[in-house]
Amino acid sequence: MMTLCFQVITKFCSERIAKYAFEYAYLNNRKQVTAVHKANIMKLADGLFLESCREVATKYPSIKYSEIIVDNCCMQLVSKPEQFDVMVSVFY
Repeated sequence: MMTLCFQVITKFCSERIAKYAFEYAYLNNRKQVTAVHKANIMKLADGLFLESCREVATKYPSIKYSEIIVDNCCMQLVSKPEQFDVMVSVFY
């Protein structure tokens, strides 16, 4: 048996999603945006998303930016959900 994972992602859409998250955080007086990803496995697709998030984060110096792998994020959401403020991801 063989399994194939296929994800289509663009720089334009990654930036758009990241900008929305940071703009939401800014307009709602939130302190942190966390990018949830699977870049350890999906190196190109989620890597592009993280690159876009990092670029957008530089335009919002008052908002703390962090990254977390989705597997760890799920565990952290159960054990310490208060550590998250705004979360952004490209999972479908």
